[in-house]
Amino acid sequence: MEGQKKKRRIRGMQKRALAVRLCAALALSGAVSEPWRTAAFASPEFAYSAEKWASLRDNVLEYGELADLIHEYNASVINNRIEYDEYRGKSHDDLKNAYQDAAERLYDASDKMMDATDEGQEDYGRTAAQSAITRVQAEQSQDMADSMNEDGRVKKLEYEKQEALLVKEAQTVMISYWQKEKELPGLREALAVAWSQYEAAKTRAASGMLSEAELLAAREKAENAQAAILTNEKERDGLRRELCVMTGWSYDAMPDIREVPIPDPEETDAIDWNQDKERAVEANFTQAANERRFQHTTYGKSQWDVMQKKVESGRQYIESDVEAKYQLLKQAQADYIQALGEYELAAANANAAERRFQLGMISKNQCQEEQKGLAEKQAAKEIAGLSYRQAMENYRWAVNGLAQAEV
Repeated sequence: MEGQKKKRRIRGMQKRALAVRLCAALALSGAVSEPWRTAAFASPEFAYSAEKWASLRDNVLEYGELADLIHEYNASVINNRIEYDEYRGKSHDDLKNAYQDAAERLYDASDKMMDATDEGQEDYGRTAAQSAITRVQAEQSQDMADSMNEDGRVKKLEYEKQEALLVKEAQTVMISYWQKEKELPGLREALAVAWSQYEAAKTRAASGMLSEAELLAAREKAENAQAAILTNEKERDGLRRELCVMTGWSYDAMPDIREVPIPDPEETDAIDWNQDKERAVEANFTQAANERRFQHTTYGKSQWDVMQKKVESGRQYIESDVEAKYQLLKQAQADYIQALGEYELAAANANAAERRFQLGMISKNQCQEEQKGLAEKQAAKEIAGLSYRQAMENYRWAVNGLAQAEV
């Protein structure tokens, strides 16, 4: 046990020493000088050009920078990078022997506890219970040694997958943030129309042309429109905070979050998804890790059968997932194209309504309704564009390593 404790202490000292070195390197490079950043262990200065570092360190958050910001400033990614140093270059036998050594030490400790006492001693029950717990821990370590089928390469794949998942999540959060942002003009236009209608309703109610119930309904509609804006702002603020923390800012920071670029509809038409299915199998983190584990699994044991089935079925799962995400991408593309057409029609109708209002052919409320419809169609177009971007990213990530490879 003492040897195990000593090793843990040494590993802890190594981690702390690495953290100190990284902090010192950052201090020298100026990478921690940004007041809005949380503490981070970034790459060395030569990892990027001076222009790239300046872009990553400014107070602007751009969609195209998410992957680099996650890599340099996300706490989980940085922690994984430090932890990976424990596994770097470790073979399957190295990891297996570590668990085996731990099991032997625990077995030995359990036996010594029982040898040092007998049933007549006062603390026999407590010692026997502790010995039993230690033996269970020894058996667990032995089971881990027997089933160990990983190595440093598997650990690296796991860490790379976690980082890719974080980038994908950050993209989703940023897209959701801008979807909320794009909803606001339509919500504000709806509020303006609702309050205008309520003011008109008050006038009609005062002259006896509208019942009290109808007046209350008009007021409730205006209040609901106001509540929808407040809900949107609250949700948008939550997404901003989440995005800030993921990319290295403090949760209450206010970076300039730039708009998410919308893909051209023709990008989807250029995709060869049959070719992408092959790429997806080759790039898949889970499949690669399972194939590596299978190499280190002892033939004839139940775990060997499990791993064999995972490897054999992985390709089918990956190809099915890529195909499903391609179909969703095609649907998102069609929805976006339709939303573009509906927006153009609404714009034409709103322009015509404005001209008719100027000529006295329609009322102000009727003109406002057309403007409200235009705002709604514009929001729908922009939100459909963001949904198209999300579907594109889901497909790309499936091709680039994150397709579902197992149930």
